[in-house]
Amino acid sequence: MSRNKRLAVKLIPVLTVALTTGCGPFGYLKKVAKDASRSVADAEAAGAEEHAPYEYWGSVTYLEQSKILMGYSEYERSFDYGERATQLAEEAKEKAELRKSGKMTQTADGSEDEAAGEGDEAAAEGDADASAEAEDGEASASVEAGASIGGGL
Repeated sequence: MSRNKRLAVKLIPVLTVALTTGCGPFGYLKKVAKDASRSVADAEAAGAEEHAPYEYWGSVTYLEQSKILMGYSEYERSFDYGERATQLAEEAKEKAELRKSGKMTQTADGSEDEAAGEGDEAAAEGDADASAEAEDGEASASVEAGASIGGGL
């Protein structure tokens, strides 16, 4: 056996281990190119662009940045951005599905109410308790805060 063949036979197991451990671009192909891209596509298909825009566009941006970092061979950071893209895409898909089914609504102040109607009942009970306390002779008060910007001249 020639010297080159013996060297090749010795290097085959080393190369096999290096290629299957998920190092460098090979890990990128699975984590980012496959998983994150699929998650973003699933979120888009669920209508996340309209129903969960923050999460959807965050996932798109993280995925794009992951691809850019991969081009600069910054594998670890690329993986991190890819994982974050996957997380945001899954959140976007969940929110979009909940909002489309009517199980989650967003109020004018930006807060979200996961079960429409359940929170309203609790608020009504709280108001009834407050009025009952006020009728029993206890004082009740409300505070309003306001601010103005500018000189007011």
